[in-house]
Amino acid sequence: MLTPEQIQEEQLLLERLQQRWMVGSDLPIELDALPASWHPLFEDLAEEHFASAAIALLSQHQSALYQPQTAEELRDFPLLPELNKPVLPYPMRAHFRRVSGSLQSHSTEQIGLLLQLMLQRGYIAHPADWLPSSNDEGLPGVYLPWSQWVANEQSAIDEKEALTEENWDDWYPASRLVKLREMRFSNPAAALALIQTCAAGEPAEKRLRIVQVLTIRLSEADTEYLQSLLKDRSQKVVRLASQYLSRLGQAPELEGNAQTVSSAQELAEFYELKNKGLVNKQPQLLPRKLKSKKQQAIRSELLQKIPLHSFAEVLDITVADLVGAWQFDTNRDYDNHSFVTSAVDSLPDEAIALLVGNIEGYLDTGEAGMPLLHSLLPRLEQSRRAELMFGLLQHKKAKVDFQDLLQFLPEPLTELSWDGLKKTSPWKALLKLVAEELNENGYLQSIYIQRELTALGLMLPRETTQPLLETLFKQGVLQADPATDCLRFNRGLASVDER
Repeated sequence: MLTPEQIQEEQLLLERLQQRWMVGSDLPIELDALPASWHPLFEDLAEEHFASAAIALLSQHQSALYQPQTAEELRDFPLLPELNKPVLPYPMRAHFRRVSGSLQSHSTEQIGLLLQLMLQRGYIAHPADWLPSSNDEGLPGVYLPWSQWVANEQSAIDEKEALTEENWDDWYPASRLVKLREMRFSNPAAALALIQTCAAGEPAEKRLRIVQVLTIRLSEADTEYLQSLLKDRSQKVVRLASQYLSRLGQAPELEGNAQTVSSAQELAEFYELKNKGLVNKQPQLLPRKLKSKKQQAIRSELLQKIPLHSFAEVLDITVADLVGAWQFDTNRDYDNHSFVTSAVDSLPDEAIALLVGNIEGYLDTGEAGMPLLHSLLPRLEQSRRAELMFGLLQHKKAKVDFQDLLQFLPEPLTELSWDGLKKTSPWKALLKLVAEELNENGYLQSIYIQRELTALGLMLPRETTQPLLETLFKQGVLQADPATDCLRFNRGLASVDER
């Protein structure tokens, strides 16, 4: 048995030997250079075999000396939850990997639409091809168990159970929000009562997300609770409650203070209210000409800060009149965006509907109105979004592309015929660009064209993709062109019922 001192001496010898080899030394090894405990093993060996034997023994010595240790106690990781849907058929999986990989590289939001397209046909992704990440948003609800598994967060309750005050703490927060939203759609009063009881005990950020559920079917019944939130310890919650009260026409007291009124009056001085028309006079709110960039900066800052209710009150008009009187074509794009953002946060649904109409008229002058409509989407019902999308598709003057229209859709279309699509201005404009690109390069190199075709692949019904692809191929697009990947995936993905 070696003493500690002997072990230390032998370890030093082995370290020197290892250093010799690491710098490339090929000199013969003498017996004195090896640990004394190894000498009996080398007595019957020829000197030319000392090096190979020493390397083998040193390797075994290090394996015994350095045992891998875990940083913390090992624990079992649960199996990936099974989803109650068939996975994508094997022949389609490679195609899915190409499309999803392309989408992931430039737009994680479109992954949700691709998964929704598959779900519409009755399939889910194979977990070997795709798993959710922490950055993925807008995924179909069926993938929630996978999202929790990836985050290594498991709920302590069967998710088929109802959410109640008694089991509130047993739910994983993301699952709880899903259940709360479902309850808010089906039974707003019960959801409100549960939020009133349980939200106060949550941390500020979680409490904010819980209160945001009230935007679903927001009504006068929520007023009393929202007014109580004006005294919440989180300023984010206070600001959200103020916005929701404004939507309900209940201007909170914090908006009526002297400083807000003074700032609203200062903002009103930057504008001129006129009436247009001889019989049916329509108010128009026009920006005054300013003398300096400093004044422009002050006006823009006030537009962001002043609630539109206070602005309308100082002008002595209603909020509905203010929305109709705002002239998008005479204001800067930045100020238009500030106006619409403020409207989204605080105006009632009736005023939002009027604002949409105003922006639709502004679209006749060009494409600057599209970002404004996108800002309004969180306040619009899905049916209204779809209606707007079809209206924009048929619009003759507005400069619209398919990537714009994609943002209006919570899921792919089930009705849009080829006869209807090929008559639209966006398709005619895209086909013209495709022809120009083919004449110049012989293939589709333009990133814009590639993304437009991908958007079509994510939004169209399957039966519409076939004649569309035939049109592209007849024009000279290669049948294996990567730009058509998403369209070809859509065409090849038959529904479960058709297989």
